[in-house]
Parts: sequence; structure tokens; C-alpha cells
Amino acid sequence: MTVVDKMTLDHKAFIFDYDAFIKELADILENALVKNKIHELIAFIENNLSYLKHPDEGEYLDYSWKEIIETEDTSEYGDIAITKYYYPDDNIGLSYKWMQLDDLLLQELNLEISPLLGTVFGSSEVYFNPGKQGSYFQSPEKVRENFELINSLSNEKLHKLSDIDILKNMFLDALVLRKGLYITF
Repeated sequence: MTVVDKMTLDHKAFIFDYDAFIKELADILENALVKNKIHELIAFIENNLSYLKHPDEGEYLDYSWKEIIETEDTSEYGDIAITKYYYPDDNIGLSYKWMQLDDLLLQELNLEISPLLGTVFGSSEVYFNPGKQGSYFQSPEKVRENFELINSLSNEKLHKLSDIDILKNMFLDALVLRKGLYITF
């Protein structure tokens, strides 16, 4: 991702029931991504409709849920399905403040992978990316690891990072609930 790309990205993060996602939906979503066959994903949506929300507006869905589908691709259906595991209204992300913080963290921690993102879901050829600007997951274990990384910085280095408290709170909110994070742009 280039600096120009980062400038237009709004970092959104949500407390995410990662373990339930892995147990209930991950295989269905991965299969749909790899084979580009969405029938099992649609069945999951229909069977869990009372738990699902509009990914952008946060309102619970009803039987007219297909009306919000625009592109009919796997990621768009997956975007609806994963709302079972988070609340779209509860964004705890860093918004546009993430860019400078990310650059400083990568430099200070000498990392190649940002603790502000996570892991993409899917294969290297086909991955879950509903907004087409990036979508990442952190397991509860990765949340703890990233929180500990941030806390390993000295006070002098933390002082350089003006939005560090927002970041720490993002990780702490997930840690307290023993949940993961879903990060998207």
C-alpha cells in the first residue's frame, strides 16, 4: 500500500467474535471465495438472518436483505454474513489518524506487518475484501500480542505517537471481552 493509498483510507475496527466466526462461517466463506459458489453462504445468511445487520447502517436485516446486494460477489455476501460476529455501529477504529501512527509504529517496532491491520482472509489468489480497500482480522491471541507490542515501546517513543491512547483502547476493548478485531476501510 502506498502513502497515497493510505491517505484516503478510513480505518474502521470492530470487536469481533473471531472464535465463533472460525467455528461457524470461516469454512463456508473460504469455500465460497475459492470456488466462487455462494449457495452455502446464502444459506448461512438465510439461516442466521435474525442475527445479521446491514454492514454499513447497522440495522438488523429482514427477509428483504437481498435488496442491499449490488455486485453479487462473494465478498459482498460475506460482508453481510460476518455481521453475526460484530456490530457495525460500534466502530472503534482510528479513522484517518491511523496513517501517521502506522508509519511510526512500523518504524519504531521494526515491523513489516502493521499491528493496526491484521491478516487477510482467504488465499493469496482470492481473499475477502468487501470494500475493495482492505479487510483484516485479528484473533484474540493476535490482539493480545499487538497490545503487548505497543506496551513494549518506551515512554519516550510513546510520546511521539499522539494517538497511542486510542490505539491502546482499541486493543483493550477487545482484550477485556476476549474477542478479536475486524478491521476494514
